[in-house]
Amino acid sequence: MDYQKIACWGDSQTYGARTYGCYPLYLTQLLNRDTHYVWQALNLSTNGHTARDLWFRLGPELMGMHDVHIACVLIGANDVGEETPLDIFEEYLQQVLDALRIHGFRVTFCGEIPPVWPDGHAFFPAETVERRAIYNESLRKIVRDRPSTVLVELGDLSADCYTDPVHFNESGNLAVARAFADAIREH
Repeated sequence: MDYQKIACWGDSQTYGARTYGCYPLYLTQLLNRDTHYVWQALNLSTNGHTARDLWFRLGPELMGMHDVHIACVLIGANDVGEETPLDIFEEYLQQVLDALRIHGFRVTFCGEIPPVWPDGHAFFPAETVERRAIYNESLRKIVRDRPSTVLVELGDLSADCYTDPVHFNESGNLAVARAFADAIREH
């Protein structure tokens, strides 16, 4: 059997909080349908995590990982909401992406921080929209500077893809999965 495994790291947006599905589930479904491989997604996400949290848990998770050569990373919404200092976010993200390459991942698909849709939520007020743009500018530069990392653009997600300011509904999960699947197939 020809197969591929994808490790998906992130926060509640990857986990699938507020929905039954999650983008890694739909990503596997799309790739199984559109390629000749059997795909397995490993959803290694944790609700509420920041780039810092991912950095701390990545080492132990990588030590137990074998026969996985593709990674998807979707992190940063909580950094935007918690106002993580930008330089700290950048350093943690750079080191996460470098650790994946050092561990032998052939390619990492890094999603931009998806749009935030303010609706009165305490952690995601209107100013998070502008902050997200600043963090995404840094994220894009970090991805550009790493030859084995591919940016996955997610800026086209509408408010109809969300259950609240940051969490996807099933349509949102599927839209994110499509963006990652397109990037994987085009790589």
